[in-house]
Amino acid sequence: MKNALYATTSALVMHQPVLHFCRHAQLLNKFYEWPKNTSEANIFFREVFRLPDFWKELGKKMTFGFVQYGFDIGAKLSLWQYFYGGTWSAGEFADWNAFKYVWAGCAAALPTSWTAVPLEMASRAYYADKTWPIEMRRGYRSPLNALARIPFEEGPSYLFKGGFPIVARDFMFFSFFFTTYAWFKNKMFFFWVYNDFSYEYCKSIMIVASWAIAISASYPCHFAREMVDLWPKERGGHCTWNNNYR
Repeated sequence: MKNALYATTSALVMHQPVLHFCRHAQLLNKFYEWPKNTSEANIFFREVFRLPDFWKELGKKMTFGFVQYGFDIGAKLSLWQYFYGGTWSAGEFADWNAFKYVWAGCAAALPTSWTAVPLEMASRAYYADKTWPIEMRRGYRSPLNALARIPFEEGPSYLFKGGFPIVARDFMFFSFFFTTYAWFKNKMFFFWVYNDFSYEYCKSIMIVASWAIAISASYPCHFAREMVDLWPKERGGHCTWNNNYR
């Protein structure tokens, strides 16, 4: 569990600020065009940091991210290490590694595929609350505050409404990611054992390759989630499917 938290915390520190900056740059681009030279780029990207609540929102995202990455991705990594780390292949017997990768990946992804649902629902509830008129808002102060309040104000089941696309997405993604990464790490050992390539460099390439394969496998589920929950519906309040997109 400790190693998983190290990995997830490092990923959070590198990923969340970059994503936050890119989204605010896109927001500023809705009012100003993209810079065309170095001087304009200096002014444009400096103004990104001066957008209202830029640093305040970044602090909220980082705080919530530690909970999200630790409870969600950290749990998935820990369970995968529990299953895969306890396996071995006996000498002079048929190697069952090809099945071991798939078994360990699915065994870790299946029971933890739901952990992202309440966290994503709380985050979306916080940002959606800002779009309502003031008199109709719940007044969530942060995604973490929404996560703490919703079970008592709306009921625990509210955090799991419509969560199947997220569960399916995470199961497909992490089962493929764990399986392919373990396969790469086992079969490509000759790069760092016999050819003296950096072990960390090889692992970074294998992680990127496994991540790309996992994204390709889980993208249909992610697309379905975007279509059901985030796409704008028909105008005039009319819905062909009676709001039953699922």
